[in-house]
Amino acid sequence: MGLSCDIQQIIDSGGGAELIAVNVRNEVAFDPTPHVHARGTLFLLTEGLVAVETARGRFLAPPRGIGWMPPSVPHAVQSYGPTAGFGAFLAAEFCGDLPAEPTNFQASPLAVMVMQRAVAWAPDKPLGPAQMRLLLVLLDEIRQTPTEPLQLPWPTDARLLAIARALLADVANPRRLEQWAHWADISSRSLSRKFVQETGMTFAQWRQWARLTQALEWLATGQAVKHVALSLGYDSVSAFIKVFRQALGTTPAAYFQNRGALRDAGATPGQEGVASAEPGGAVPVA
Repeated sequence: MGLSCDIQQIIDSGGGAELIAVNVRNEVAFDPTPHVHARGTLFLLTEGLVAVETARGRFLAPPRGIGWMPPSVPHAVQSYGPTAGFGAFLAAEFCGDLPAEPTNFQASPLAVMVMQRAVAWAPDKPLGPAQMRLLLVLLDEIRQTPTEPLQLPWPTDARLLAIARALLADVANPRRLEQWAHWADISSRSLSRKFVQETGMTFAQWRQWARLTQALEWLATGQAVKHVALSLGYDSVSAFIKVFRQALGTTPAAYFQNRGALRDAGATPGQEGVASAEPGGAVPVA
């Protein structure tokens, strides 16, 4: 099923409502081609996992969080597993005091309810007074919630960036820091120092988050925990589960089940009679 109106054209033209919200459901991965929106984008997932990459880094937007992409920031989006949720496109004049970099917000129940309500608003007409009040409530709620920065910021040094890209492409690679330093023609001491300076993480921390990122992507597509653990290079499944739990507060098997709370609470996309983007639709999450 296509869109009930040409929402993408309205969004691209800069016209329409101050906030345009849509239901999103995709059974296949998004096209990861870099693109830009003139509007800021809020995206709330109820199912699946989305990875967003910019020139600054890469971060994951799992269910039960609200992802934020500022206007005019080039980015690529990749989904893992069937994804569903809400996308809300915010006119640029309302984005000024929101973060200038992509980030994740914790999703409060009030913010979720407003985004759900906004799906029924006409995308091609300015908001009415009651709708505008709800938009301001949504923005105020988002501003007050904690943010999560990029999980994997890219280093700026070309040698370190080459290492980071290679690590993400082969997260199970057992090569030690000294070996990576030799591979990139940089001293071990400089590698360690510059990694912290440029990413805010030690080399070991960055590599661990790269592995966890890959783990979440594989788990979202339905791969078994044992297969994920061994494919990441862990010696045992229990070692992987321990690291996963320490970093994310739950086990790999429970992670996406626990994060189905929004869906179970009624944040269900595809409601009849509202604008929605389904497989083959034109509206991306971000």
